[in-house]
Amino acid sequence: MKSNKIYIFLVMLVATLTTTACFDDQGSDTLFGGNQVEFNAGNLPNGLTSSFVRLTSAQTDNIDVQVNRVSTSGTGAITVTVEADPTSTAVEGVHYRLPSKSITIPAGEFTAKLPVTVLTGNIDPTETPNLVLKMTSATGAEVSANYGKLTVAIRVICPSDLKGTYTVFWEKLQTGDGSGGPNQTATNFVIAAADKVVITQVSAGLYQMDDMSFGMYPGIYSDAKPVGRMRDNCTKLTGLTSNVDQYADPFTITGVVNADKTIKITWSNTYGDGGTVILTKI
Repeated sequence: MKSNKIYIFLVMLVATLTTTACFDDQGSDTLFGGNQVEFNAGNLPNGLTSSFVRLTSAQTDNIDVQVNRVSTSGTGAITVTVEADPTSTAVEGVHYRLPSKSITIPAGEFTAKLPVTVLTGNIDPTETPNLVLKMTSATGAEVSANYGKLTVAIRVICPSDLKGTYTVFWEKLQTGDGSGGPNQTATNFVIAAADKVVITQVSAGLYQMDDMSFGMYPGIYSDAKPVGRMRDNCTKLTGLTSNVDQYADPFTITGVVNADKTIKITWSNTYGDGGTVILTKI
């Protein structure tokens, strides 16, 4: 067990609860009285990411960008005009098309969808076009000052099918000393008590691993499996920056899909755990 990590986690939890208790509850007395429109994903720090698997050079796909009415009343229709902001790196007619640059939220409704056509067949997987949408005006409401702009990251990936159950073979295994360095190491090793990992598909090119320690936590530390995610971009694998274990320890994950369909992954965390594993689908 990683007892020092558990202790740190409990101390942080107690401190958080203590700090929270010092603030008054102000939610019940506050009522929003405005009438605004906003992008549903406008509050996300990195905007909206849409990934598509390119199968043909003539392929097109669609993104429905949700627009919200933020109001205590739904009476009256709202018409919103939208345009591409000059900061966009996506080029109209090359990476995307906007079938319409206006959208109407009908009376009695609180959401509507703005369609964006993605010219998938024109986009190379190495490109990273970003479409920045901006609300320029709204009839029947005000444009939200904070969420009236949205970045839509358009990503095209190669066909990918990594889902399945895999056996885990360690080319190199390292348990940490708690400070980022090694405690013990081993090579050409199998953790007999936890020698499998299950990979499920979340969306196109995005996968979830039921154990991003690949058996180390349950098999060596007798600890819970940390769940993590990774992207496959034309056989190159990258772990999400949001990957953390139950102690809020971030994980760095990189890898490749080999020609024989085995997967080679190198990973580490700040505790000092890590290694290189070969995954073979059962």
